[in-house]
Amino acid sequence: MRKPHSRKRYRAIWKIHRWVWDATGGRLGRRAVGMSVLELVTTGHKSGERRRVLLNYLTTPDGPAVVGSNVGDDSDPAWAKNLRAHLEADVREAGRWHRVRARQVDGEDYERLFGEFVKVQPDYGEYRSRTDRHIPVFVLEAEPGARESA
Repeated sequence: MRKPHSRKRYRAIWKIHRWVWDATGGRLGRRAVGMSVLELVTTGHKSGERRRVLLNYLTTPDGPAVVGSNVGDDSDPAWAKNLRAHLEADVREAGRWHRVRARQVDGEDYERLFGEFVKVQPDYGEYRSRTDRHIPVFVLEAEPGARESA
């Protein structure tokens, strides 16, 4: 039987983290649970409004990789749905903004990257065991010729 998890607890932790991030302009809160953190700003897949979220990421040669675990819930996080609908997004990483284009990873690259997430933060393996859905992994590639964005 799968161990239930507390969405309330995670939401409280994320709210505190976001408050620290916002209060310091991203200078504090750039690391969480042993991983680097970035701010992703997507376009809402339904509303068309800008939506922002703080995410753990891994560095790859092509850009930051993010995982849509949604703490093992049976639906993808809103930001993943947003990226599928609108591939372009803005990222603040290490205090600098840049424009990216999302690429969902599959096959051997997916297994390798997901395995790297689990090595750094074993909870991702637990999240995967909680759901039957395919947990997406995206690489956020810098757009060619893109300048810093806001």
